Amino acid sequence: MKHLHFTQSIEALQGGGLGKAAVDLHKSFLDKGTESLMVSTNEGSPNNQIPQSFISKRTGPSKCFYSKEIGVQAEGWAKTYDVVHGHGFYVYLNWAIGSKAIKHKKMLVYHPHGFLEPWILSRSRIPKKIAHFLFESKNFQYSQLWRALTLKEADQIRACGITAPIVVAANGIHLEEYDRPVDEGIIPKKTKNRILFLARIHPKKGLKLLLEVWPDMAAKYKDWEIVVAGPDEGGHRGELEQLAKQLNIEESVKFVGTVTGDTKLAWLKSSELFILPSYSEGFSVAILEAMACSIPVLGTSGCNFPELATADAGWICEADRTEIADTLGKALQSSDSDLKAMGKNGRQLVEKQYTWRSIATTITDATDEQRR
Repeated sequence: MKHLHFTQSIEALQGGGLGKAAVDLHKSFLDKGTESLMVSTNEGSPNNQIPQSFISKRTGPSKCFYSKEIGVQAEGWAKTYDVVHGHGFYVYLNWAIGSKAIKHKKMLVYHPHGFLEPWILSRSRIPKKIAHFLFESKNFQYSQLWRALTLKEADQIRACGITAPIVVAANGIHLEEYDRPVDEGIIPKKTKNRILFLARIHPKKGLKLLLEVWPDMAAKYKDWEIVVAGPDEGGHRGELEQLAKQLNIEESVKFVGTVTGDTKLAWLKSSELFILPSYSEGFSVAILEAMACSIPVLGTSGCNFPELATADAGWICEADRTEIADTLGKALQSSDSDLKAMGKNGRQLVEKQYTWRSIATTITDATDEQRR
């Protein structure tokens, strides 16, 4: 069978973990010998490093992710490909490609990637209602298979009135990308233990909560610092930097901007603790990256990763100042050997459950079953 995957953007800022997860799944289909095409947009020149892809420059309002080229090609793709995978909702690609999949009676698989989280649904309600009325409701009703990242997300799908089959398959990781050696000299020399935040700098990620509890923590744990890495969204980085100045914590909170490739890997491998104090995640690839690098993780219940606790790979708390302060205190009181042991547990969990090849097989087996 021939598969087509589409998502709004392959860029870190506009696509976030959604874009990376969609591309990685597409690559895993190719690795296992399944024909696959990746369709997406970006703001600048196409990213030709993605094999078997059609990446088009978008125009018009940024949140629409409009591409005339994709609209023109959609009919031909719908005739050619047997299974169409939609990653995310409410943008032009869902209308352009989803409508053609319906027209030509091709199988449509929907991957919400956390879009049905209550925190996400509460934002931009009116545009989402308009998109749902114009085209997304039809896609929801037509989709023959849904892929949930977690059992919690499967329940959220059912809460939307969806009766189609659901396959539960988390996001994954390519371990070889994190096992290669890297020169840590490409980042600033380390003078303190590092707590790394690596994600989009967006209000939902809970960084404001972390900074608000950090003054007391920094005074008590003087040998620790926070490194904030990731692209700025909507000027939120500026707001956080101003807050850090007001709280007098600029010396122990470093904003390093967007990091990729060897630079990203160097920050990961040089950190003792990873933190994601998020209000809402579908399934965090950033947490998987930290675990792949044997770093213990402090996450919130909104990260939807209970295995952190059950596998003794980190800590889970609520996205609340008091709980973050208490839990972070426990983490920073841990011995080096305890932190390393938790990091090792996380690595073993990724090796066992979160490789892309096994996840791709689960999804293709589910699509085959529904087409019989």
